[in-house]
Amino acid sequence: MPSAWTFTIKPIRELLSRYVPEGGKGWIDPFAGDNSPAEFTNDQHPERKARWHMDSLEFCQMLTSDESPWLWYDGILFDPPYSCRQVSEHYKQAGRKVRSIDTTSNFYSRVMNVVCDRIRPGGYAISFGWNTNGFGKLRGFEQVEILIVAHGGHHNDTLCTVERKVSV
Repeated sequence: MPSAWTFTIKPIRELLSRYVPEGGKGWIDPFAGDNSPAEFTNDQHPERKARWHMDSLEFCQMLTSDESPWLWYDGILFDPPYSCRQVSEHYKQAGRKVRSIDTTSNFYSRVMNVVCDRIRPGGYAISFGWNTNGFGKLRGFEQVEILIVAHGGHHNDTLCTVERKVSV
């Protein structure tokens, strides 16, 4: 069955266990919710268990700024809302104003572009959604694995894309 908590779904949990070390040391999750295995967790909703509660773009800008004590990250979990409608719903649930730029495909690219250069070579980007676009070759990544999780009935599948950073 589908779940709003992506990382609790058994095949996804098993996939993560192959890439994300226990405790998630060195991993970023800008859309963490309550169940992220990453060390650096963010969710804009203040009631989530994440360490930070910021806009995802602002969170990634903080982690990649010149003032950040962390130079490189081992990986990123990228599990944003999967559609513009979901983005809008999440913003409203968190009590935030939805801007038109937040409900375009640019929403995902802006966050990816800020953080992609700080994933160390050999590190990973694991993306979730309704497509397997992931971070892509132009950001220096190559696909390693794709997992399709069928939820049955009239539910959309969850597509999981694992990519390795090959260039800075």
